[in-house]
Amino acid sequence: MITYLINLKRANDRLVSAKEAFDKAGINFNLEVAVDGKDLSLPHKNYSEIKYNLLHGKKTNLGELGCYFSHLNVLKKFLNTTENWALVCEDDIEFHEDIVEIINNALSSGLNFDLLRLSGGSHRNKEIGLPLKLKKIHNAFFLSLNFGFKSGTGCYLINRLAAKNIVKKIHNMCLPIDHAMDRDWILNHRSLTISPAPVYLKEELHLGNSYIQAKSEFKFPFYRRYWIMAPYRLVNELLRLIYKILLYIKIKIES
Repeated sequence: MITYLINLKRANDRLVSAKEAFDKAGINFNLEVAVDGKDLSLPHKNYSEIKYNLLHGKKTNLGELGCYFSHLNVLKKFLNTTENWALVCEDDIEFHEDIVEIINNALSSGLNFDLLRLSGGSHRNKEIGLPLKLKKIHNAFFLSLNFGFKSGTGCYLINRLAAKNIVKKIHNMCLPIDHAMDRDWILNHRSLTISPAPVYLKEELHLGNSYIQAKSEFKFPFYRRYWIMAPYRLVNELLRLIYKILLYIKIKIES
């Protein structure tokens, strides 16, 4: 397994914080210099602005473009190695003290997955994604299947199949990276999650201090925002529910 840390060159405070978290967890990492949204301009050949505006209901945020392309760059680098798994991390996280054991137990659990979501949302004690527990892997931690959308790409474990699918199928951006990656039925791979999340977002680096700054000011007015976005999300969540029910049945048959 190879580990990557995505960090903006100008965000040295985050790099220092991340190094402390990785050292404490006993994890070595490869530094991936993030694509800085400030260095991007529109139009961009790999970005569909109209589609993004309609499906996400927001104006373009160049910080989100930088985040999206940073994750794609990491996955391309991973595919150029001989490793079977990559741990991809953003720089505003901290780990549960047993993170290495949790990951190893997930890999040896007997449940198949291609992408494993490890980080939670902005609030540490609030579960996101509507996880349904499948198997206990370590103390209070379970391999789980999300039945709802899970935001954030702070930390995830990914294999070569999922990386290839993401690089091939969503190399053109029309949604933020977490929305785009959370659609297994389009990407044709299996994602699971750990609940509760064993990787946390540091409040002092995330809430109100994000370099992406995906704030409400980017949202279109209500009358422009919902006439396309709401029907899209309704269909998207219905597809998610149907897919996850079928996947849950398949997992139960396999086990």
